[in-house]
Amino acid sequence: MHAWLARTTQHWATPAQLPQTLPPGEVRRVASGGPFGHLFDARIDVIDGRVALEVFENSRMAGEHYFRVWEDGTTEELDPAPQIGYGYRDEADRPAAEAAYFAHNRRAYDHLRERGFKGSSSTG
Repeated sequence: MHAWLARTTQHWATPAQLPQTLPPGEVRRVASGGPFGHLFDARIDVIDGRVALEVFENSRMAGEHYFRVWEDGTTEELDPAPQIGYGYRDEADRPAAEAAYFAHNRRAYDHLRERGFKGSSSTG
C-alpha cells in the first residue's frame, strides 16, 4: 500500500506518504496535492484475513475514483462509484439517462457515507 501511494504521487513536488498507522474502519485524509489537486481519503479494513486500504480519490481534472488497494499492491475497482457523466442516443432517451445517472450517484454517495467517507469534500 505504501508502494502504491509512492508510485501514485512520485511526480508531486512533495510525494505523499501513508501514516504509519490508521485506525481500522476510520476514514482519514492520507494525501492531498499534486499538479491536479488530488485528494485521497482512505480507511484500513481487514477482509478475509487480508489488509486492504479503501480509497476515495478526488481529482479536479479527472473526477472521483473509488477503489481498494490490497496489501500486495493490487487494486480493485469498487462499486457503486460516482459517475462523472452520462450519455444517450437521442433527446427521447435523455430523461431516462439523466434519471439513471442521478439515481446511481445518489446510491454511490449514500454508500460512501455509510463507509465513513461523508467527511470528504466531495461527498459533503
